[in-house]
Amino acid sequence: MTSPHSMRSVSISFVEGAPGKVYYPLSHDISPIPEPTGNQVLVKVHACALNHRDHFIRQRLYPGTDFHIPLGSDCVGKVVALGNTVTDSSLLHKRVLVYPARGWIASPSAPESPSYAVLGGTNLYPNGTFAQYILVNSPDLLAECPAHLDDVHAAAVPLAALTAYRAVVTKGEIDSGATLVVTGAGGGVAIYAIQIAKAMGANVFVTAGSEQKLSFAINTLGADGGVLYKEAGWGKKLRAIIKEKCGTEIDAVVDGAGGDVVAQLVGGIKPGGKIVCYGMTTGPKMDIGMAAVLKNIDFRGSTMGSKREFDAVVALIAKAKLQPMVAQVINGLNNMEDAFTALMATERVGKIVVTVSEESKANM
Repeated sequence: MTSPHSMRSVSISFVEGAPGKVYYPLSHDISPIPEPTGNQVLVKVHACALNHRDHFIRQRLYPGTDFHIPLGSDCVGKVVALGNTVTDSSLLHKRVLVYPARGWIASPSAPESPSYAVLGGTNLYPNGTFAQYILVNSPDLLAECPAHLDDVHAAAVPLAALTAYRAVVTKGEIDSGATLVVTGAGGGVAIYAIQIAKAMGANVFVTAGSEQKLSFAINTLGADGGVLYKEAGWGKKLRAIIKEKCGTEIDAVVDGAGGDVVAQLVGGIKPGGKIVCYGMTTGPKMDIGMAAVLKNIDFRGSTMGSKREFDAVVALIAKAKLQPMVAQVINGLNNMEDAFTALMATERVGKIVVTVSEESKANM
């Protein structure tokens, strides 16, 4: 039991082991509830969500990994206290999402600050959302939670939705009538990429690793077609489907896998089209090839996003009433190990969310 003036959080503790070989155990830490000063805001966390980033931190495969710093980048909560220089008293008791990074305000190119860092589990930004409370350094790092979302679904928004929005809109330049391919349908970012692009009126085609995920992308998310990427010649099959349904070439590909994506799809990408890469889960490189050069294909790296893009995607989710996909809900920070086990389930579709407060349980 914690006292009325203390809070619980979940971090990692040290054991010996090489990066990629070690798996740091979770630590359940008790500390005083922080008091906001100056421009700070205290948020009581209602629910949080996991990302593969949290798994990589436990393997020491993420820069700045450190111990007894709360893990987690995603949360929804209620503002419960304001620092003495916060002038907007309407923030008090407001339900909010926390921007999951610092050092990136508005630049469409890259973070403005050399000390840009993502929230959770590192000494680069020593705070995290796997906690009963989180102290936010400025109200500018908050966004009002879309009213149509309960806490469980709202917690699934920040990191994945922001990453998808930047990849689709800022880097992919997708708008109404454009044709987009999203690889790896079923992953958190890919699901949002499909939803965002469809909400903007684009034609969206997908690749997936199983019939279940392919059916989900088409029948639940509204994708216009797709193929299984484990089948030989999947790129040729997908290009034929796109040509039959749309009669157009691909404007952009949003990819989180790497590998042979370019080789498979380059024949169907329009000259000057874009390949937006937000990750390389199949390996740390992507084979571009001369064919892409001759077609003037524009390769664009994309990670996370600015606070301006965060505000934009939250507004889009509210306007279009997009519903985040949640695969499983775990009750309580004390069951966080179960959440990590669920995170690694290969057939999982959607986010793993952990309820933190009684308020979030009431909304389920």
